[in-house]
Amino acid sequence: MATIKDIAREAEVSVSTASRALNDNPRISQATRRKVKRVAAKLGYQPNYNAQNLTRGESNMVGLVFPVTGDTAPANPFHIDLMRGISSALKPLHYEMVVAIAPNTTELLESVKSMVTQSKVHNFLVFYTMINDPVTAYLRDHNLNFVVIGRPTDSHPDRYVDNDNVAAGIAATAHLIDHYGVKQPLFLDSGTNWPYEVDRRAGYRQCMQARHLPAITWSENQQVGIDTFLEKHPEIDGIICYDDLLFGRLNRQLQAFDLPVACFNNSRLMGMLLRRSERIDLQPRQLGKAAVELLFNSRKHHQLVDFKIYD
Repeated sequence: MATIKDIAREAEVSVSTASRALNDNPRISQATRRKVKRVAAKLGYQPNYNAQNLTRGESNMVGLVFPVTGDTAPANPFHIDLMRGISSALKPLHYEMVVAIAPNTTELLESVKSMVTQSKVHNFLVFYTMINDPVTAYLRDHNLNFVVIGRPTDSHPDRYVDNDNVAAGIAATAHLIDHYGVKQPLFLDSGTNWPYEVDRRAGYRQCMQARHLPAITWSENQQVGIDTFLEKHPEIDGIICYDDLLFGRLNRQLQAFDLPVACFNNSRLMGMLLRRSERIDLQPRQLGKAAVELLFNSRKHHQLVDFKIYD
C-alpha cells in the first residue's frame, strides 16, 4: 500500500508538501496540488482518516449506544436496519461504527466512558430515550456531539430524529378497521412504556375515540396470558401490536385465533410470521441516515421520518 512518502518521492516534493497538497492547503499552489493528487491516484493511495482525526484529538468512529439489553435477548430487527442506514451514511464521511451494548445501565455508561477516554470517540448516536438517563447526561456534561433516535423524555434540548409514532398509531388502527372490517381491535404492548410504545398506544386510543369505540389494551406484564384474555373478550376481532419482537413472542398463542394483525416494523421476521397483516414500516434505514445527517449538522434540532403501510 502506498504511503505519503511514496507519493512525495514520485511527485518530487517534500512529505509535508505532499500532505498539505492532499488536504487542499491553500498555501500549496493548485498546480502542485493537482500533481500530487495525480500521483496519489496512480499509486492507489488510501488516506488514513483515523490518523488524521486523531491528530485533532478524536477518532473517526461514531459510537452507537443501544438500550440496556439482556445477554439472552434476541437482536431487534429495527436496530439492524437502523445500523444499515447509519453505515451507508457514514461511509462517504469516512467514519466507522463502534457499539456500546450492556445488560445494565452501569455497564452501559462505563462502556461509553471507555469509548471517550480510551478510543477518543466524540460522536454518538443513542438508540433510545429514557427519563434521567445517565448516558445522555454524561454526553451532555462533557460537551460531546450526539443525536438521540426517538422522542426525548426530558426537558433537555437534545437533537433527535424520530417518526411521528402517534400518527403511525392512528394510521395503523384506521387501516385495520377500514381494510379488514374490524370493529374491536386490541392493542398489545409490553408494559415497559418506551416513548415510542406510549405514542403508538396514544394514537390507537385517539383513533378509537374518534370512532366512538372502546380502547382495549393488553400488556405483556399482565398476569393473564394473551390467549386467556382473548377467550374472555370474544368481541375482539383484530390486533395491533406495538412491536414485531412482541408479536414474535406471542405468535404461537395468537395463531389459534386467526385474527388480522397490524404490526409496527416491516422486518423480515414479520414477513415470515404474518399472513393476514398490515406492516407499518417506520423506515429505520432512512431514520439512520437522518440521524447521521443531523449529527454532523449542528444547525438543525430534529427531523421526522415518515412511515409506510404495507399489506
